[in-house]
Amino acid sequence: MAVALTAQVAGAQQPSAAAAGETDALTDKARQLYEEGRQAAAAGKWADAHASFLAAWAIKPHYQIASNLGVACLKLGKHRDAAEYLARYLREAPATKVNERQNAETSLKEALAKVASVTVQATPAGAEVTVDGAVVGKAPLADRVFLDPGEHEIGAKLDGYTPAMRPIAAVAGRAETVVVQLERAPAAGVGARPFVVEPTGPVAPRAELRTPLLIAGGVVAGAGIVTGVIFGVLSSQRADDAEEMRRELLGRWNGEKRCPAGDVSKCRDLKAAVLDEIHFSNIGFVSLVAGGTIGVGTLVYGLVTRRTEPPRTTPGPRVAPLLGPGAAGLSFSGRF
Repeated sequence: MAVALTAQVAGAQQPSAAAAGETDALTDKARQLYEEGRQAAAAGKWADAHASFLAAWAIKPHYQIASNLGVACLKLGKHRDAAEYLARYLREAPATKVNERQNAETSLKEALAKVASVTVQATPAGAEVTVDGAVVGKAPLADRVFLDPGEHEIGAKLDGYTPAMRPIAAVAGRAETVVVQLERAPAAGVGARPFVVEPTGPVAPRAELRTPLLIAGGVVAGAGIVTGVIFGVLSSQRADDAEEMRRELLGRWNGEKRCPAGDVSKCRDLKAAVLDEIHFSNIGFVSLVAGGTIGVGTLVYGLVTRRTEPPRTTPGPRVAPLLGPGAAGLSFSGRF
């Protein structure tokens, strides 16, 4: 039995040894990237240092990497990221690292001069805190929230509660506190009003919109028709004038259709009369067509949008379901 138990324990320890080996490999890779970052920083190659520190942080988020990554971000002008990494270093680094902590505090002050520092107090605990729609953690947050100057929204959400949002105008170098308190979402009660769908007639436009449109359409249509009639009469008169002048001139010219030199002014009058007849005729025709079209359109609009009486409720009972937390039933109502 002792041999069997020993074999079982040894077999159970094998996966743990494999996992430990994988962890050591990742740690070695993170250490390698960290050293590459330090070398790049020493050479003043801050973009390369930032890339190496960031890769090492993705493998092993250690406070020592956070310190160097924060300094690299500060050198590259990424003040918000620098504040986040340096604040985390100061939260996790041992108090015995006096010099390192002092240097990190100095760098953090430099970063905070360029960003806003916001303490978010969200309740209840466990609510997801969001900044501009992105989740940054759960309440209570371990660190402050750092924002670039400008307009932002800080919110919170949690199942069973109504989400809340607070706008904030972030100012560089300013420290603020934002309180976000969630309220429980209202639940439907047993006595809630039932939802009953009743048939309704076509919805008519509001009277204040329909009536002016009908009046305006009638006025414009009438004006078009009257204008067409007036110009039709004028065209007819000018046609009579032109015909009379034509007969007079033809009689004097013995049937010749050329205009003699002595009757040039009369020929011009004849030409003007003919042109007036054509113009007046065209204007009258267009006015009549436009007025008639608008009139027909107004008539159709009036017929389509005419008011309909609301449906009358027929006597008799109505039954609607009532649902609520832990209860259910039916609601009876109607006219008898």
